[in-house]
Amino acid sequence: MNENKKIGCIIVLYNPNWEVTHKVLESIYKQVDTVFIVDNSPNAQEVDFSVYKNIVYHFIGGNKGIAAAQNIGINYFKQNKYAFIIFFDQDSIPPIDLVEHLYKKYKFLYEKRIKVGGIAPRPYNRREKKIYKGTIKKGKEVFPNITEVTEIISSASFIPIQNFEIVGNMEEDLFIDAVDFEWCWRATHRANFRFFICEDIFLSHQLGEKDLSIGVKKIAIHSPFRQYYRYRNFFKLLIRNYVPLYWKISNLIKYTFKYFYLPLCISPRKEYFYKINKGIYDGLLK
Repeated sequence: MNENKKIGCIIVLYNPNWEVTHKVLESIYKQVDTVFIVDNSPNAQEVDFSVYKNIVYHFIGGNKGIAAAQNIGINYFKQNKYAFIIFFDQDSIPPIDLVEHLYKKYKFLYEKRIKVGGIAPRPYNRREKKIYKGTIKKGKEVFPNITEVTEIISSASFIPIQNFEIVGNMEEDLFIDAVDFEWCWRATHRANFRFFICEDIFLSHQLGEKDLSIGVKKIAIHSPFRQYYRYRNFFKLLIRNYVPLYWKISNLIKYTFKYFYLPLCISPRKEYFYKINKGIYDGLLK
């Protein structure tokens, strides 16, 4: 295993809630060699990042999408010859021993000659106080407290930087939704990389702007802006042979339900109707 253990962290900002983002920074900056912040916000943050010593702040000058922002960070750490990258959302709060834990699990898998595409903690919904597990594809426990999955979410994903040399960077055209999943599927398709979740460490995370209760089930509700990209990217990815069939089918069912439910029942109804239909049109025809 390469002796280089330099770990870089990429955090993408977009109009952050600084009370939460401050907690993210306070936890993560001590765990890595460098934190590279890429700001997608309309205006630069009026924050003195120099107090953290190891933070690099990069203001893009407008929302270029999470994939483009992540690629700026990836290229920075490639150029500076780091060994690993860990990604974070601006509102995902890591435990203080997260990076060390993920590194040890990665090393364990690596020493078993497993091609690790990436490894991540188990996401925990702090709003609902429950862990996130897929309802269709839950994964398989391959070692104690290590579950193999087909994809991991971006936030807190721990990835060897050499994997980006093999697979390529994030797909910028997707802009935001399914960027992380697409990269995982592409990595598996191109290089037989495998992905894992550590079940004995958790990431305080929040999915969507709010949750909607339908019977006993909770459904994350995203803004009309996000729904545009969710529908657009679903149809873009639907025709790709490396995208898992289970994802295509489960999302076809989910998006068919939301196509009727959101414009009829969730405000702003007209905006949901417009954004969803524009997303479908752009996904099929552009």
